[in-house]
Order: sequence, then C-alpha cells, then structure tokens
Amino acid sequence: MKTINTLLIANRGEIACRIIRTAKQLGIKTVAIYSTPDENALHCQLSDEAFCVGPAPSEKSYLNIERIIDIAVQNQCDAIHPGYGFLAENPQFAAGCEQAGVIFVGPSAKNIAQMAIKDEAKAIMQKAGVPTIPGGSVNDAQRIGFPLLVKPAKGGGGKGMHVVHNAQELKETIAAAKRESLSSFGDDTLFLEKYLSHPRHIEVQIFRDSFGNAVHLFERDCSLQRRHQKILEEAPAYQLPSEITAQLYQAALKAAHTIDYLGAGTVEFLVDQNQFYFMEMNTRLQVEHPVTEMITGIDLVAWQIRIAQGEALPLKQEDIIAKGHAVEVRIYAEDPSHHFLPMTGLIKKIITPPPTLPCRIDNGIQVNDQISIYYDPILAKVIAHGQTRHEALSTLQDALQHYHIVGVKTNLGFLRNILQSHYLHTQPINTQFLEEKLSELLPKDNELTHEALAVGCLTYLLQRQTQAISNSPWQQTNAWRNNLPWTETLHFLYQKQLYAVDTRHDPLNAARFHLRCEAVSLDQWFSGQNIEDKLHYLTAEKQSTAEVYYDDEHIEIFIEGKAFNFQQPNFMQHAPATLDNQQHIIAPMPGVITQLWVKTGDSVTAGTKLLALEAMKMEHTLNAPKSGKIKSIYHQHGEQVEEGTVLIDFEE
Repeated sequence: MKTINTLLIANRGEIACRIIRTAKQLGIKTVAIYSTPDENALHCQLSDEAFCVGPAPSEKSYLNIERIIDIAVQNQCDAIHPGYGFLAENPQFAAGCEQAGVIFVGPSAKNIAQMAIKDEAKAIMQKAGVPTIPGGSVNDAQRIGFPLLVKPAKGGGGKGMHVVHNAQELKETIAAAKRESLSSFGDDTLFLEKYLSHPRHIEVQIFRDSFGNAVHLFERDCSLQRRHQKILEEAPAYQLPSEITAQLYQAALKAAHTIDYLGAGTVEFLVDQNQFYFMEMNTRLQVEHPVTEMITGIDLVAWQIRIAQGEALPLKQEDIIAKGHAVEVRIYAEDPSHHFLPMTGLIKKIITPPPTLPCRIDNGIQVNDQISIYYDPILAKVIAHGQTRHEALSTLQDALQHYHIVGVKTNLGFLRNILQSHYLHTQPINTQFLEEKLSELLPKDNELTHEALAVGCLTYLLQRQTQAISNSPWQQTNAWRNNLPWTETLHFLYQKQLYAVDTRHDPLNAARFHLRCEAVSLDQWFSGQNIEDKLHYLTAEKQSTAEVYYDDEHIEIFIEGKAFNFQQPNFMQHAPATLDNQQHIIAPMPGVITQLWVKTGDSVTAGTKLLALEAMKMEHTLNAPKSGKIKSIYHQHGEQVEEGTVLIDFEE
C-alpha cells in the first residue's frame, strides 16, 4: 500500500468536517466535494480544496460514483474516505476506486457486498455459528409469523424499516418501504424479520488489519431510538451482564474473521432476555463512533487511515482500556411536536455551551447555512464524558441547556426532556422506550413567565440603544429629557397572544427599566448588560443570565434551556394575520409528492390517508384532520412543493 498524502472526502456535513480535522492532524491534504446548495458549507471551508460534484439531488452529486472518482484522479488523491451514508457501503464505489488506483478507506468491495445485502449477511453469520433473528423474503410472512419487521436489503440507518402487525398492513407497508429504500439506497429489495418487541440494541466496534489481527473496542448501547432512528447512544451499555458482553465481543470478532474483513466495522445485535441475535454488520464508521473514542481515547478515523495504508493495528486487545462513560445525542432539524417532520430554514445563530463543560460537539453547520430538503436532517452531535454514567448524563444535560440553534426547528427540547427523565437514569432502555413514553417526553409550548417577558423587553430596549434603530432622539433611552423619568408601552406577540408592557426608564441609569404587565403579574425593575450572545440581568430578587438572539423581526431568549420567541414591537405593524381552520391541507415542509390516495369528490373520514410527501429521504403521510369531502387537489404525484403550499381543499 502507498502512503496517503492527499485524501478526498466523499461526503458532507458533520462527518466530512470530522474526517478533515483528523486528516489535517496527520498532515494529510484534504479535498472536499459539494453539491450546488453546499457551495458555502463548512466542510468546503475546512478542506484545502473543494470541487462541485453536481446539482442538489444526491443521485446527481454525492451518489455520482463516476464524477467523484474523476475528481479524485484529476487531483491526484491517494485515497477516498466515504464517511457514512451515501456511498459508504456501496461495493461498486469501492471497486471503482480500486480500478482507478485510488485507496478506498474502508473494507474491500467483496466485504461490503457480503454484508450489504442483509439477508445474505445473515446466512453467512448462521454458517459461522453466530445467532440470527428468524427471517426471510417478502413472501415468507406467514412462515415467520407476525409481528414482522420490513427492512431494506441494502439499507441502514432505520430508513425504510416498518413494523407490520397483520397481513392486511403488509401490502401497503411493502410498497412504502420500497419507495423509501429506492430513494435512499438506489435499490428497493426488501426482506422480513421476526419483530422482537422489547430488545436492547447493542453494537460492537471492531477493527481488523490486513495481517489478520482483529480487536474490539467494546460495545455501544443504541436502544434509545424512534422508528429505528437512533437518538441517544452510550458506551458502555448500562447494566448489561459481563458474560453477555464477552459473548458479544467474541461473536463480533468471529464475524470479522469469517469474511476476512479489513478496517473499521460495527456488528449490531439485538439482546432479548440475555439472548443475543446478529442483526447486521455496518462496513463503515458509525454516526455514534465518538462515544467509543471518548471512553478509549482512540481516534477511529486515524485508525481507518492507518489500516488503509497497510499498517498493522496500533494496539493489541490487552492494551485497549475503557475509561468512564460517554453519551451522545443527535440534533436533527425536525419538529417533535408535529410528528417529527423534518424542517428546513436558514440558520441565524448557533449558541454553544461554555468551554468549561467537558463535552464535544461534532457539527457541519454554521450561521447562514440553508437547511434544505435534499439530505439527512442531522445537524450536529453533542457528546459528554464522565467517570460514571450519572456524571456523563448530567454533563450532557447541562450542555444541552446552553446549546441553541436559531432559525430552524430542532429536537433539542425533546432531547432535554429525555435527559431529564428519571427512566433514563434508573433503568436500562429498550428499543420501545420512546414509543411507549413519547407523550410524556414531547416538548410542549413554554408557558410565558414574567421573567421571560421581562427579559424579552429588556433585550429589545438594550439592543435598541446599541443599534440606534431610530434616528429620532426621542426614541433613544439616553436622550436628554430634563432628567425626568419617562414611560412607553411595548407590544409583543407570543404564541399568537398580544402582550402590552409598560416601561418606565430611569433617567440616571439608561440600562435600568421598571416593567409592568398585568397579563403575567409583572411588576418589577430589571437592568442588564452585554447583549451579544448572553444577557446578564438583575431583578429585585436575583442575578441571572439568558442566551439571546434578536433581529429586526424577532427576539428569541433562552432561560434554563427553555426557548421564548417574540415578535419585536417595531415589526408588529407588519405582522400578517393568521387563520387556523381545517379547510386546507398545507405542506408542512418542502418535498416531493410520492403518493396520492384520494381524488376530487371523495368523501373521507378524519384520519384517512390523503397523500405522502418525501423530504430528507423520509416519507411522511398527511392525514385528513376531519371528515368531509375533497373539493380540490392542486398537485399531483411526482411534483415538488414548497412549505406552506396548499395541497388539498375540503368542501366548506
């Protein structure tokens, strides 16, 4: 093998940034690729060079094998790192790199092919003596028995996976899974598995070099997931018996040796009542790999590069030691209060935890990034480490209280609720935990407090001073007024309710205000300073700090992890009226219509499926909010629609 001096990263987002940072530490030149909407993305700015790979749709850009390899060859790249997702588990891509004389930082094309088709991978593991879940093709449903899990044969990451409880659901579920699988993985082959209702999802990180040496880097618990999408991961697994972990390690290493594996891999198992079953092997780096790095102190990307260069494993098994506990959460652009619909928008501000907190943030976003419909909605990951599990969870909880992304809705409130849940701290979690406790954990609109309203007013008054919104001296709180107190009334809109706040300005202290609002029993004075990311304020009772964001239209403040978004007083006169009725079905996000179940003139009942909208590689079903008759359908199958577009009208 040759030394890697120049590395092309065939990915985007936080994983591309992660690989670039490690490569730079190793003295390796980096080349990035980007689609047209990613022209100003962070991974392009971090790399030494970046080249456009194609237009927005992933099949024309990040899945364009020929174009990616051409860029690598033209720029004399020694190797390509695929990251995860996109082409990371595509055997044709690995083979194409080999044919072009470019190192593929990952296993061989043969390894990938062996594990890429999930039902064939199970057959290999069965032959090797590794326990597997009963399963078969889409024609074997009756033999396997319900409930069933429908899975893409060439997929991963939970996309296209559906639970089916009876034969009536099967046909329609298979059709939806085929569409999602084709969109995400370019292949619509499916298979079935017996559905285990309350297992734990445990995976083992392994590495194997070209000399036949293999090691495990302990286990990760990925049981906290929703619809098969992992949300929180931790290492080591909580209260998993040591005799089970020992068997898992040996089974994972046996899997690697069985196929003569090369590089980093993750062997995933379901553990049910101390019995474990092989689920799949991911022939790539995992999204959750940082928790393993935190407990072992090993840079897994650096190990990947070393093994790809033909080097032996840097450490023997007995030299790899796990220290403490690590927990990771994934931050998505999605709205948990509206069925976790993926969200788009412009990132206006990112407020990060204080540097004193022992946490790590892996992200690929920056201010002014436009979150689009084309790619996975993951924005960032926050990882915390502690000597104990309790310490790691507490640190992560503290970090999320101070982490805010303004401009696009995220699942941060949902994550905070999960970390505050006593269930998480007191018992092992299984894969059904979120489905069963979801109603308790969903974030609710934050009830406006007197403190939040006062801080919103204070933010407005202070930023008006510093930015001099009005040129009139009468609008400036530091203007000459014969040394007398003066008053004004500010109007704020919060969750469609209007609040009027009387303010009395102190002539001797321009940053001190007396505020009164009957609606929330507010009657006290506030003063504040420092209006960039944080506002330090003083009341008659205490001193405190809030994170803040403001622009010409909105003020958003964060107090103890709770967000309060106000429309600014100077924007109120332009605020559009809102009308909430159920006569229209409106697109909740930009997307492509992939299915229409109704036609004009149909009578439907509340909850009837109307249409399916695909966004960010996931299909979302829109149901009838009430019983009625379809008056008009404005868009058809295959059409791209924007957020807010009226799709269907009901008869009045």
